[in-house]
Amino acid sequence: MSDRWIEVAPRVWVRRLEELDQSVGLVIGDECCLVIDTGISAESGFALATAVREKTDLPWQVAYTHDHFDHWFGTSAFGESAIWAVGDGAHYVSVGDEQRKAWAARYRREGREEDARRIGATKLVPPNCRVSGAIGLDLGGRTVVLRQVGLAHSDNDMVVEVPDAGVLFAGDLLENGAPPSYDGAFPYEWPQAVEYLLSWKPAIVVPGHGDPADYWWARAQARDLAEIARLCGEVAQGFLSEEEALAHNPFGEAVMRTALDRCKALAPAAPEPQAPAAAPTPPPPAVVYEVFDYSVDLTQR
Repeated sequence: MSDRWIEVAPRVWVRRLEELDQSVGLVIGDECCLVIDTGISAESGFALATAVREKTDLPWQVAYTHDHFDHWFGTSAFGESAIWAVGDGAHYVSVGDEQRKAWAARYRREGREEDARRIGATKLVPPNCRVSGAIGLDLGGRTVVLRQVGLAHSDNDMVVEVPDAGVLFAGDLLENGAPPSYDGAFPYEWPQAVEYLLSWKPAIVVPGHGDPADYWWARAQARDLAEIARLCGEVAQGFLSEEEALAHNPFGEAVMRTALDRCKALAPAAPEPQAPAAAPTPPPPAVVYEVFDYSVDLTQR
């Protein structure tokens, strides 16, 4: 598969990238356009920016669906622009530097020296416009909604809604053709977040990886996410064994194991055992006196 555009609604495009089977977005208004995620490196970002210019010469803004490297390492190719995200700039720089080093090392271990060079040389461009809750972004004749998700695939997920076209860009909350990734995820909260985001019934849902699909496909994956959450809860409560959950889940053993491990990592630490309390000191014995009669002569000195 080579990189290609798919028009999912009037002036709403999905760029299908061969690398990592990724889907990035382009929403065009009358005065501005919004680029949704930018790819894994400066070189892939340059290719994306060139492709965007084939569709429009309007000024662009950029939105990051979350802080995983493959969604924002290509932004240096877009020059000066507004960049929207849930996480702040300092957070993006910190986690981006860690991811850049880790993936460069991984590529070298795999003998992919050119890929290691590309990602190692990539300039990190953090967001400069922070999204809290939801904001409407006016592109001129068209308003898109940037919506903070809460805990789900990560702790800083954001989706992009195009209400007039019935399109939802879901980032990695949903994936088509591959199972969802639970590394760093929040298994119990994730399905609830997706159900809420689907409540307006978008006609087209664009996953972070894989082909665009419809509302009913997204609902089916939301149910599978809920099943993972249910299995994790039953294992945590002792109703199921880990082996049973690994054998009976919608995404396979490896994904289920990652979800179980993530739930263990998120579980509150057990309180440290306390030393047994000292036995209480018994009260002193009562002294019993016999009752006797007496009189006192107050006239005597």
